[in-house]
Amino acid sequence: MSIAPATEFVHFLPPILGLMRGLGRSEGSVPQNMTAERLPTKRPAPRFAAQALTAAALLAAALLPTKAAFAQNGFNPYGSFTDSGPVSPEEKARREQVRTDLYDRLSPAFRIDVPFVSEASVAALQQAIQRYRQIAAAGGWPATTQKVTLRQGDTSGEIAAIRQHLVVEGDLPAGSGRNPTFDREFLDGLSRFQIRNGLRVSGFVDQRTLAALNVTAQERLAQLETNLKRVQGMMSINKAPRYVLVNVPAFVAQGVQGGNLSFESNVIAGKPARATPVVSARIVEVNFYPTWTVPEIVAQQDLIPKIRKDPSYFAAEHFVVMSDWKSPPLDPATVDWSSPQVVSYKFRQDSGPFNALGVVRINMPNKYSVYMHDTPLKQLFSQSARAFSSGCVRVEKVLEFVAWLLGEQNGWTLERVQAQVDSGKKIDVKLAKPVPVHFVYLTAFASGNGIAQFRPDIYGRDSSFGAPDDQQDAVVAQQARAVTP
Repeated sequence: MSIAPATEFVHFLPPILGLMRGLGRSEGSVPQNMTAERLPTKRPAPRFAAQALTAAALLAAALLPTKAAFAQNGFNPYGSFTDSGPVSPEEKARREQVRTDLYDRLSPAFRIDVPFVSEASVAALQQAIQRYRQIAAAGGWPATTQKVTLRQGDTSGEIAAIRQHLVVEGDLPAGSGRNPTFDREFLDGLSRFQIRNGLRVSGFVDQRTLAALNVTAQERLAQLETNLKRVQGMMSINKAPRYVLVNVPAFVAQGVQGGNLSFESNVIAGKPARATPVVSARIVEVNFYPTWTVPEIVAQQDLIPKIRKDPSYFAAEHFVVMSDWKSPPLDPATVDWSSPQVVSYKFRQDSGPFNALGVVRINMPNKYSVYMHDTPLKQLFSQSARAFSSGCVRVEKVLEFVAWLLGEQNGWTLERVQAQVDSGKKIDVKLAKPVPVHFVYLTAFASGNGIAQFRPDIYGRDSSFGAPDDQQDAVVAQQARAVTP
């Protein structure tokens, strides 16, 4: 852990010195964090040993602060902790704004404006493959094996090596040279690399970025070739007049009409332990204000443990429990939640904005029982890696998606969809013509000019190109652990 600047600890010194002076007046005092079992049973704890332990512990807490120490210390004026030390809420907001500005300024150059499965996509991949063959034949790029965190203003050989890598992949101009300083030019190049690799634009070289930088050119070439074969094997789906495609590793859903991209939204997919399957089905219905029938695995592994830990969760989240699907609901007050029998019970969540499916469910019958839906956990969409669900796909722009699905029948405009949601009424709307939907797994693709983009191989179907490990604030971490489909 990095040691924060000495100025950060000035406010700790008075209480520390006072406590240390108090130690000198306490004969045989014992540090409060030492239990009776750890003390000698025959004689009192030595005075100087106790003082030394206490003083050392206090100094360690001051000079090597942990997240827990800062959270519990009453003298701490800071709201969060990073690998460079504590930061105030204002500084945290400033850094977030800098990252947002970087992304907004640079990301348009990497926008994919064609369907993932299309002739244009194939041509772009082929162009990227040709370029990476040349890069690999020329020796690729230098590796940066040391586990370092590099920030603006730093100067090191690692920065010079990364700069050469960014030049080779086109994230920096050829004239950037071997400058070892983390300057504004390097920051822009690093941000381009992070965007192309589906990483959080962090403003510094973090460990996840370093892992992506250390994937070799030969591995990237193999990844491009693997994904070209995948796209070519799926080209028949592009013959449908309208279809939906969800690229799971990219966490993106596309609506394609007449071979052109007409709708796009960020999505949340399944966590690695409950991977979203590769599946083709048909969207046949939209359910406004659905109830949620809790799958057995979610009930046994997530919901029941949650209720056992906090019995109020059951009522707070509007669940219903039954001994089987044909039985009337049980009174939760009469259920022995610690009983092994509970794992065989069936659970359903009432409809409403609190429901894990949100206000809309997209019905697409398939053997995996997965579907697309809304969610009340909106903050999870702010993460670059969004593998949080139990296999189903949550759609960020879900109302626009519904309007696109229903747009060819009975005047279902976005305004009408919004009015239906605002009414709070439960209704099922069948599609006049079912729309094909495909969940696919593409970890590499390219924009029209052949600029390659890569995504973490979240389910290990390519190789070990990385995994989602964004830094998460407390709200995001809590939402990620919620009981959801």
